Amino acid sequence: MLRNSTWRLDETNLANFGSDLEHAQRKEEAELEEVWSYEGTPIGNETGMFIWRVQNFGLVRVPEKQYGQFYQGDSYILLKTTTKPGSDSLVHHIHFWLGNETSQDEAGTAAYKTVKLDDFLDGLAVQHREIQNRESSLFKSYFPSLTYLQGGFESGFNHVEDEELPTRLLRVLRPSRLENSRTHNAVVISQVSLSYESLSSQAVFVLDTGDIVYQWQGSHAKGVERAKAAEFIAQLLGERGRGEMVVVEQGSGGENIFFEKLGSSGPIEEHEAEIEQEEEEEEEKEEEVTKQLMCLSSSGPFGLGHLHFDLVAKDTITRDMFDSQHVYVFDVGHQVYTWIGKQAGRKERKRGLQYAQDYIKHSGKSPFTPICRVMEGAEDELFESSLEGWQGW
Repeated sequence: MLRNSTWRLDETNLANFGSDLEHAQRKEEAELEEVWSYEGTPIGNETGMFIWRVQNFGLVRVPEKQYGQFYQGDSYILLKTTTKPGSDSLVHHIHFWLGNETSQDEAGTAAYKTVKLDDFLDGLAVQHREIQNRESSLFKSYFPSLTYLQGGFESGFNHVEDEELPTRLLRVLRPSRLENSRTHNAVVISQVSLSYESLSSQAVFVLDTGDIVYQWQGSHAKGVERAKAAEFIAQLLGERGRGEMVVVEQGSGGENIFFEKLGSSGPIEEHEAEIEQEEEEEEEKEEEVTKQLMCLSSSGPFGLGHLHFDLVAKDTITRDMFDSQHVYVFDVGHQVYTWIGKQAGRKERKRGLQYAQDYIKHSGKSPFTPICRVMEGAEDELFESSLEGWQGW
């Protein structure tokens, strides 16, 4: 839920930030961005992962030790570069991540800079929109855990090494939807209200008091949650160079000091955490979805006439249904792709993502559904696996 958000989900499509300039001019402009264009830059030249955080309409590089930590009041851009199997050619995935409480200005900046980065990478990157708590499986696979922290830019860049650290409570939870997936051991770490009412016997909680970090383990918490919480605390203390870890089991005598540091105590609920309930509701909706392929085409000379958005097929989608002269919106259930044909007209290319977003809005799908833009010839493994009898382009 976007309880305190000041940004509109339906205004975060990438299409609003495209340019009509020719490719060479767009790349020249993209090369002016010093955060990725500098002497010896690995961006676009080497494999790896790079993350930037939006600050005052610009970008600031996130230190590697903070990878996987996201402030829910901010927006981020992540670039993941790998090599294609059996080839030395580079494959780029750009994700722009929006926190539930980010501002519309920051969300817009993230989308705009994503287009700039794609221009810098010659327009061949796969682009993804990610929403807090509803990230794509590919995004989650990059991290052993995702950590959501309260606050925004100012709190994130406040150096507190030599100051008193504020007490905070974090929940460590492995969502049930990750079972039997390639990210089945991943967990989500979310900062929650500093109160006993936030506790649940179904999860593990970390009470960070600065010098002492408590790991409170619910009686029904999963083993992976206990292990990941311990890893998180060990990393936290290692970064600080000081501190002590204390493990507390629910119902044990050691809880007294834990609740004293927490500042409140009371009966612990047995119910699943709220995020788990919300995700299960969304999963139920997605299970009922049938794959659909829609074609966006334009009439008139040079593809500048009226746009037509037509259903091509349902359920069974094959390679030969895609035409290089058009743009397609491909609904695979867990996310929606915008596929851009190599010979598609300028108008179709510019409006493709907007049509994908409108499709999500009017089809009854969750507004949190990930949107991914992929260019013909740069399809990723997840896209390929969604096609019937896919053998590669």
